[in-house]
Amino acid sequence: MKKKLLGNEITRLIESLSKLPGIGPITASRLALFLMKNPSQLSMEIARSIVEARKSVKICPTCNDFMFNNDCTCKDETRNNKILCIVENTMDLISIEKSQEYSGRYYVLQELLSISQGTNPKDLNIQKLIKRIEQGKFEEIILATDPTSDGEFTAQFIYEKIRGHCKLITRIAIGVPIGSEVNYIDKNTLAKSLLDRKKVSWDSWLNIYFT
Repeated sequence: MKKKLLGNEITRLIESLSKLPGIGPITASRLALFLMKNPSQLSMEIARSIVEARKSVKICPTCNDFMFNNDCTCKDETRNNKILCIVENTMDLISIEKSQEYSGRYYVLQELLSISQGTNPKDLNIQKLIKRIEQGKFEEIILATDPTSDGEFTAQFIYEKIRGHCKLITRIAIGVPIGSEVNYIDKNTLAKSLLDRKKVSWDSWLNIYFT
């Protein structure tokens, strides 16, 4: 019988790390061995941080985002209650907040429909989203999922489910990034930017570019 080169404990650790998104067996092996060769305090610190985060961080029953110390954007009474922006995850929400161009409400899906990842419509809990929309009575809903195949598929699926609950449903614009050169843009992005072109408003453009 062939002798195992790694102990059962290390093997289980590698298998556990491999379950994280973007972490394959090779990267998981490197991480596991890195933790083993470094002082045990590092491993204990990481373990404690994970346990503490799991205990304290909860899912908001309203916007489906993470609640930190029982607080999330839902409790901000200064936000615009007429608009709802649907995003995939908290990092997307943070990115939109950094743009300082949106002050409405959010709903966080936490994942996208994906054949490769085995995510199906039941995993999105669409009924919770519909309930949020019905309670909010929004005048506009923005679909802000990524312009990837999974993001587009998810946006189309959600649109079909919520189209009867809001008169105005919009999709974030996709096109040429600021500071780029047209001859370096891929044809799909360039084609989309031409299809989604709009009337020029120099004042608003200059405000965004130079602030």
